[in-house]
Amino acid sequence: MTALVQPPMALAALSFSLTLLLAGSVLAQAPAPSPPPTAAPQAAPLPSPAAAPQAAPLPSPSAAPQGGPSPPPAAAPTPAPIPPPDREAGVASPVSPAPYAPTAGPSPGAAPAGGGPPMTGVAPPIAAPVYYALPVAYPAHGDLAVREPADGAPPTAKGFQMAIRLGYAIPMGGATGASSGELSRTFGGQAPILVELGGKASADLFIGVYAGLGLGAPGSAIEAQCSSGLISCSARTFRIGPEMQVHLNPDGKVNPWLGYGAGLEIATLSMSGGGRDASLSLVGLEFAHLMAGVDFRINSVFGIGPVFAMSLGEYSSMTLELDGVDVPDASGRIPETALHAWLSLGVRLVLLP
Repeated sequence: MTALVQPPMALAALSFSLTLLLAGSVLAQAPAPSPPPTAAPQAAPLPSPAAAPQAAPLPSPSAAPQGGPSPPPAAAPTPAPIPPPDREAGVASPVSPAPYAPTAGPSPGAAPAGGGPPMTGVAPPIAAPVYYALPVAYPAHGDLAVREPADGAPPTAKGFQMAIRLGYAIPMGGATGASSGELSRTFGGQAPILVELGGKASADLFIGVYAGLGLGAPGSAIEAQCSSGLISCSARTFRIGPEMQVHLNPDGKVNPWLGYGAGLEIATLSMSGGGRDASLSLVGLEFAHLMAGVDFRINSVFGIGPVFAMSLGEYSSMTLELDGVDVPDASGRIPETALHAWLSLGVRLVLLP
């Protein structure tokens, strides 16, 4: 029984083996099935700032059947170009910048501060702008416009100035237009003292005021009576007004100048004796007070020099007083006026010439 069973089992095994061999030969002659289409590679997503870039995974190839050719592997996607990091533009300077030491850039793989793809390698050094102050040219001492004094003279003065004039003056012309109204019959020679106050707006221009008082003797008409000793007599003149002077050499030791002024003049003759007093006053305009002189500038504080002056005027009113009371018939306007003058020659003392 055992022998009868074994042959059919061996036959079945043999037939199964033949079946496998036939199926293998058929499969070998049939064309190999094409592999399924591979999906197109996609760009790798941008990594987070903290994460380092990773290569995109390759798609797994499909399993090829036994005995067939393998499909070609899919190409790896090309990574996107990384833009260079932003840099400060160098600022051009008027001169070459000083040498600098290169500084290390951010470490590879670190993300820039403004976001974006991480930087690789070392960033190039950035040239910091260099600023230099422009040179300022100062003029040399010899180029400065300095007004040097001439001939060893003191520095040229400006600003406040004061002067005192002393001299001797004589009267000329007429006190009135009457035939016997000569000024010299009423007033004699005088010794005037005159003060000038003002300032020099520039080195060669003085503007100020003058005020003067002249003391002297009476004129020839009453000189005999006043010299008898019975009557005491005195004469005086007072003048005041603005003036201007032009200095021709303000930088030198010798400084000639010319001046002009105009103002008011009052001349008074007083007599007393026997317990009685009398006075005669003449008032008028001084049309021109002409001056010419030379200042010798000794130093920056003091100067001295000669001066010549001529005052031209006209008396317009007269007042006669007896014991301090006006005499109406002898006081008032002068009906006939005349031009008169005082000529003086003296010395001038200058403060801050």
